[in-house]
Amino acid sequence: MDDEAGTLLDLLGNVTRRRILEILANEPKYFIQLSRELGVSQQAVLKHLSLLVEFGLVSSFRAKSDLAAPDRKYYRLSKSLSLSVGISGDAVNIDIQSLAGSGEEALSSPSSTAGFRELLSELKAVEKAKEIATVLKKTDSLVHDLDERTKELEEEKFALLRVKQQALQKAHTMIRESLEDGLGRRILYSMLGSSERPDIEVLSEELNIREKEIKETIEELERRFSIQLLWT
Repeated sequence: MDDEAGTLLDLLGNVTRRRILEILANEPKYFIQLSRELGVSQQAVLKHLSLLVEFGLVSSFRAKSDLAAPDRKYYRLSKSLSLSVGISGDAVNIDIQSLAGSGEEALSSPSSTAGFRELLSELKAVEKAKEIATVLKKTDSLVHDLDERTKELEEEKFALLRVKQQALQKAHTMIRESLEDGLGRRILYSMLGSSERPDIEVLSEELNIREKEIKETIEELERRFSIQLLWT
């Protein structure tokens, strides 16, 4: 598992930290406000905020208080990302994608569709609106359309993952039936479907096996199955 994904999963495993993120998604808060809304001690809130700041999910800034008091330290969300976790019988996929940038940047993508361009037009209408009632109405409509579109894409994604699972299930079964050598199986599992062929040094570190042993096993696999496992 990627270190960043592992740290993020640890952070999100705590319900108080998840609630802090949900509150800050609406507007910045100072820690006393968070303590009151959460019903958690100020000391505990500060500890949670420290961890979130360290990871980069949250940042702080100072602003004048509404009262006649010194400037207050506010906290806000500072990172836009999506965490995807998929666990099936034959695959584990944990991925973090940055959501930085604007929707307009995606228009240059070959996957950009007429439907997506329509959604961007709705977004522009929201940004041009001057009255709060208009903004609320148009934003509510846009979010509804986006949720529907996201649901459709998620359903397609799940269907694709099911196909992937079936293919991997077949391949894993054949690997187990064809190879008694545990290291050979581990190498094939590691490389199967990988977008990039790792070199021997990377495999050695990943599998905690000497490079010489990795190299010899790969050469044997290539001879036996007439396949190329490493890029030349």
